[in-house]
Amino acid sequence: MGSDRPQPGRPTDAERPAPPERRDRAGGDDLLLLAEVSQRYYLDDMTQEQIARGMGVSRSNVSRMLKEARERGVVEIRVHHPLRTLAEPGERLRRLLGLRDCLVLARPAGDPAPATAEQLGALAARYLQEQVANGTTIGVGWGTTVYHVVTSGYLHPKRGTAVVQLMGSVGGATPDIDGAQIAGRLGRTLDAPVYYLHAPMVVTDAAVRAGLMRDQHIRTTLEMARRAGALLVSVGAVTRASGIYRAGYLNDADLEYIQGQGAVGDICGSYFKQDGSPCSLELGERTIAASADVMRGVPLRVGVGWGEPKALPSLGAIRAGLINVLITDEEAARELLRLLDREAVVRPAAGAA
Repeated sequence: MGSDRPQPGRPTDAERPAPPERRDRAGGDDLLLLAEVSQRYYLDDMTQEQIARGMGVSRSNVSRMLKEARERGVVEIRVHHPLRTLAEPGERLRRLLGLRDCLVLARPAGDPAPATAEQLGALAARYLQEQVANGTTIGVGWGTTVYHVVTSGYLHPKRGTAVVQLMGSVGGATPDIDGAQIAGRLGRTLDAPVYYLHAPMVVTDAAVRAGLMRDQHIRTTLEMARRAGALLVSVGAVTRASGIYRAGYLNDADLEYIQGQGAVGDICGSYFKQDGSPCSLELGERTIAASADVMRGVPLRVGVGWGEPKALPSLGAIRAGLINVLITDEEAARELLRLLDREAVVRPAAGAA
């Protein structure tokens, strides 16, 4: 004979949890249910199938509740990407300097150390992969960050592309400052033919340069540079860290002289001042590279550089028209903005005088 009395250890109807549909109508209880499902899935590493079996509901119902938990703010998902960018300084620099784009790499989350050349190279590579269309000829310079762009793993083959070496070679064993090695690596990455500039970066005198510039292969490569649709170049500073100095073409006295002429940086051996005006140097008469005029004629001109010392050279390069996209890090961007703020203070004061 049956009994209506509850059996020991078994919940009564009043004690048994309401099914999800009833809880959804019960006001705040549905949030508790969404939180319980979310905790099991995101924190306890249970599968949707396991959660469904444990709660006596269908797997599709669990999927719906997880979606609703995100929509209602019960769950917030944050991705701490190592290539996180800062929108505010990037947008401000883009607007103030008339750039096409400006990407500012943030410090890694929870890490007091600044960004690295490897991280900035990866960010620049990701940008180029998105922006450069099939069939584009890409001119490439040299430098540590450019080297990390082409070796980052973020670039993939594109149909009909070609690579042009913008600067002569140094012939050394340091790959990040050898134009031929970087151009060759980029060509292999993109599965593209490479137009090499078979000449030293700097020669002994202007007469040697003039003779080399008549070479058919060198002329062909420089002509291809004129047809480029994109450039990837490093913003060089007038310091011992510059590629030309490390390659042995300059010494400390040369650096001091160049600084004394007002130069703040170079791109592919074209030196410029803070206001963007060219800095004519005897060195330029011995340098074999695409000219500043050729570079300015390329539609997409991407310059990379990181660290506070690259702020002033980046400012000069942008004003010289040698780059119209800057990819840099937080330290350089903050210093760039400080430079612009100081200039804005000095100009009115000078006008008032």
